Amino acid sequence: ESDRYVGDWEYRRTLLEKRIGVVDADVVCFQEVSPTSFEDDFAFMEDLGYDGVELFRKGRFRPATFWKTKKCKLAAPAAHKDRTLLTSFVLNNECNEEEQENNNNNEPWFVLNCHLQAGKEGKRRVQQLEKGMKAIITMANKLDVKDPKKNARAIVCGDFNGGAECGAVRFLEDG
Repeated sequence: ESDRYVGDWEYRRTLLEKRIGVVDADVVCFQEVSPTSFEDDFAFMEDLGYDGVELFRKGRFRPATFWKTKKCKLAAPAAHKDRTLLTSFVLNNECNEEEQENNNNNEPWFVLNCHLQAGKEGKRRVQQLEKGMKAIITMANKLDVKDPKKNARAIVCGDFNGGAECGAVRFLEDG
């Protein structure tokens, strides 16, 4: 293995498949996915049990969200915003009683998968994230989450194209 180039997709795909298989998360997010090779590149996800997938509609490199339908299902259609992909989930009926109890009576949770603008576009990155956060509140309202600004449970992940000091990260951490 030491003679394999770490930038080689086959090498990286094997590493991803092994790591995702070990972690066994219910939902997995990727960024910088190519729509032209998507099906071939990520065929291994179905082998790992990820039979639900949403791929962002536009762009050369896109975010993609996978989930295990035996564990959760979409609570509403995905929302495609400016370089963000919003999915909402609820546990499906196949989950055990303990999982249902730990999920606050099956209230939805939200995953905002981001691939924010690169380069000297700090203000735009914050705007993209702000639009995504507003989409969470809008979707939470449609799904009857009580007081969604306080109670919407969300995971925000992805490529923010900046470090801890960037405006997008500061927006999330500081409000």
